[in-house]
Amino acid sequence: MASDQIFEKLVQKTGGFKRTELVFNFPAIEPGAILEYRYHRHVDSVVYIEPWYFAGPEFTLLSRMSQIVHEVATYRILCDKCPNPEPDTTPWKEGKDKGKLMTVEMRDIPAYREEELMPPLADVSPRVVFSLKALGGAEWEPLNREDNLFTDWDSVAKYARYYYQRAYKVDDVAVKQFVGGWTKGVSDQTDKQRAIFRHVQEDFQYRRFDDVIAYTRSIAEILKDKTADNEEKAVLLLAALRSIGVPANIVLVVGKDRGTLYPSFFSLAQFSHVMVAVPQPDGTALWLDPTVTYSPFGFMPWKDSGAGALYITDTGSALINLPQKDEVSRTRYQVTVKARPDGKADLEVVAEYQGEDAIEKRQELVPGSETSRTEYLQKWLKDARPGAALRSHQLEDLEAIDKPLRIKMTIEAPELVTRADELLLVRGCILDCEESNPISTGERQYPFYVGREWNDEQTVTIVPPEGMKMSQLPSPATTKSAIGTLTSSCSTQTDGSVRCVRRFVATRGRYAASEQGGIRAMYDKIVEADRNSVAFEKKTQGAGSGGR
Repeated sequence: MASDQIFEKLVQKTGGFKRTELVFNFPAIEPGAILEYRYHRHVDSVVYIEPWYFAGPEFTLLSRMSQIVHEVATYRILCDKCPNPEPDTTPWKEGKDKGKLMTVEMRDIPAYREEELMPPLADVSPRVVFSLKALGGAEWEPLNREDNLFTDWDSVAKYARYYYQRAYKVDDVAVKQFVGGWTKGVSDQTDKQRAIFRHVQEDFQYRRFDDVIAYTRSIAEILKDKTADNEEKAVLLLAALRSIGVPANIVLVVGKDRGTLYPSFFSLAQFSHVMVAVPQPDGTALWLDPTVTYSPFGFMPWKDSGAGALYITDTGSALINLPQKDEVSRTRYQVTVKARPDGKADLEVVAEYQGEDAIEKRQELVPGSETSRTEYLQKWLKDARPGAALRSHQLEDLEAIDKPLRIKMTIEAPELVTRADELLLVRGCILDCEESNPISTGERQYPFYVGREWNDEQTVTIVPPEGMKMSQLPSPATTKSAIGTLTSSCSTQTDGSVRCVRRFVATRGRYAASEQGGIRAMYDKIVEADRNSVAFEKKTQGAGSGGR
């Protein structure tokens, strides 16, 4: 391949860490072609070797990975979902360097694409993960021993604890100064914790990094730079809480967006982020995840709820499952529709978001300028109601993250009103309607995955045009599958308007690929229900309040 057809793309940059991808350009490729390529990767760290995933966006005939390691290095290998979990190992030599060449291959691997309701890649796709068990002649200061490194979970905990403590203990004076400013005028200890948590969340821009390597910059650097990745956020929060006498502890978490914790595979590579636990007098703990910037104090994000974790104290550690806390998340739309003679409709929308739904919206809206917020809402509207135009908007309780977020909008929307003979037809579903079935007809290779509960409700009030009255209501609809239930119904109101209510609830969980038929059938019925319209006709002479 010509060098001018290979492009390097920056995909992640966090502190001193940078990750790039090579993008290939194949202009002459046609359907059915087989692509064959190989490349070399160089790993600078003996402790952390990036996992290898066998699946790609297309069906893979063969994927072979070979890793050279030093002859004195011993690795524990997790070859998840591999037919042969132990790699083929042969001696390797290049000049004076000696080592081992470990090779794993798989054939006929289904594609992993961004389909609807896909489970985390690490949970379903074959992969190889390396964890350094021992390095001959190495002195491991965190463990106060030679050779052996990750031999059990306690050794993983000691390693992480050592480097996190080294980061924050040096700068305890600077931490106390900052915390003094954050808690000035606050006397209640819980209110101090709230203030500290809020400052760590909001004052330090989160640099997304979905790995745990037991490395952070010093607290002094973080305080100066005002940015932090997931480990740095947790270490800063821990240091700040301890500076006011709160005995907080570190927790390494395998987020539900990452997959499942393997108890017998002792490795930092399993974890996706770090959070902080504050022990409570009743034996429970207050779980704080500062990587979720706009979550309320004590809120358990969906990726943490029920997740596997390594709980680390000053003297020990334990594998645990975080509490299963299904925090209430909900989206509610209140929409008033006024049909116009030109076939368009004027919409007055009040959108209310609670829990995870509010967190996601605030992540997009809070940091931006007024212009960028408007652009975000315009993009949201383009997806929620194609062709509609945002005329005005108002945000309520945007930064009051302990309250639901409310957005009021006025919108002009085409294609909601249709004239047919003497009738005027108005759609009963306005926002986030299913126009087509999102579930593929192709054979499903992976389970269906609902990471967190959906609880969406849309109440649409249709005000008939002057001189018209309701003629016909669509039939009520109820449909359900393994993942959830939809109900939809319309009714007349005393003022002559029509109110349509649409509710969709999906239950958190994992569902077998064999449920595809039922889930697709449910969405077929949802599409049909969302296309239903309310019919209005002209009032007859003598009918209505003004008739003669």
